[in-house]
Amino acid sequence: MGMETPIPGLEASKARLDELKSDKGRLSRLVGEARKSGTNADELIAELQQVSSEIKQLQKQVKQQLNGAQAQDKWTPKPITIPPAVGNATMAQAIAVEPCADSDIHHAEAYVARHPAASVWHRPCISSFISKTYGHNTRYLCAYDDVGGIVGVLPLVQLNSRLFGNFLVSMPYFNYGGVLADHPDIAQKLIGEGEKWRQQLGAGHLEMRFCQDNKLGLPQRTDKVTFWLPLPSKAKDLWDSFQPKLRAQIRRGEREMNGFAIGGADLLDEFYRVFAINMRDLGTPVYGKEFFRNLLDTLGGQAWLVVARIEGQAVGCAFLTGYKGRMEIPWASTLRKYNHTSINMIMYWKALEFAVQQGFEVFDFGRCSHDAGTYRFKQQWGAQPLTLHWDYLLPEGEALPALNPNNPKFRLLIAVWQRLPVWVTTLLGPHIVKALP
Repeated sequence: MGMETPIPGLEASKARLDELKSDKGRLSRLVGEARKSGTNADELIAELQQVSSEIKQLQKQVKQQLNGAQAQDKWTPKPITIPPAVGNATMAQAIAVEPCADSDIHHAEAYVARHPAASVWHRPCISSFISKTYGHNTRYLCAYDDVGGIVGVLPLVQLNSRLFGNFLVSMPYFNYGGVLADHPDIAQKLIGEGEKWRQQLGAGHLEMRFCQDNKLGLPQRTDKVTFWLPLPSKAKDLWDSFQPKLRAQIRRGEREMNGFAIGGADLLDEFYRVFAINMRDLGTPVYGKEFFRNLLDTLGGQAWLVVARIEGQAVGCAFLTGYKGRMEIPWASTLRKYNHTSINMIMYWKALEFAVQQGFEVFDFGRCSHDAGTYRFKQQWGAQPLTLHWDYLLPEGEALPALNPNNPKFRLLIAVWQRLPVWVTTLLGPHIVKALP
């Protein structure tokens, strides 16, 4: 360890404090002797009181100096900067937009990997995962320059059901998607091809999920936010940045929890049991177990399951993904009857600790609404709210879609769903949720 940086004035304050304490001891002895001999000790007592007062003031000053130095050395998150999904590079003269051929998949993967605004959900393998798991119609559009290099991508998925309608999303089920392009004109060409496909399918709208405003001139929703927390290189620095109340809640959960694991498909049964119960309680159709199994297989070493246990039983769970320096927690659940144990607090702390240990630079708490309880939950960790920008291509005269739980026409369905046995919701849920974005 290196030498500690000296705190200006601290050593002088400590030396003076030692002198005063010695003086106080001397005066106290003199006062005691005077009282024993019957001598007037008023002057000594007054001097003693003055010394005692100076000691208190100096002790307060030393404490402030120490706290000031600690605050100066304390790690604090830096402001988040979101890179643009649409760049401003020099554009080739000829740009062709076509569905990605199988032979070009690895080139598309490489393009996503080097694009600064890409998420794990932009990867071509995610489109393949959706097609394999739910059989949806997907199209992964690539923009090619005049020498065949990829300069932009747009993954699209069609969702089509009698209950929820026919529309396109980039990307459904996940928080991020939309176009990635080296230049605005390239982005417009990709979006134009997406619009042609929407019209061919007779789809009602095309939704693109961005975490930045790319100034595309399209109708837009901004009612959702996500929370990103920059991470230090040491978990202790993150812990020290928390408020005392938050640390107390985590410690409470730590006392209650007696089992914790981060792994893969070996934890799927425990994960899914907790997740399915929580989704039923929320009134939300649940993904099938195969959805998570296939996603784990697709992402390989870029996804993990989290399970927190009390008395040997799984009561909390989460799904983690990691890509390009950012760890995301798209799904997390705890059983309601264990909420008083703060099991969610220790589970999130363990996930954050894991993210730091794995070398990730940002932890993504996922999306929520401004007025949701989850907004305050995520904010308390020191994470920064980032407005999500969802852009839409709509038929002329059409309003923005309102496919969300707050829509009055879904309230009765949600109330009914919350009363169903879990085995029924896990049987029916996967058939419903696959049509929900």
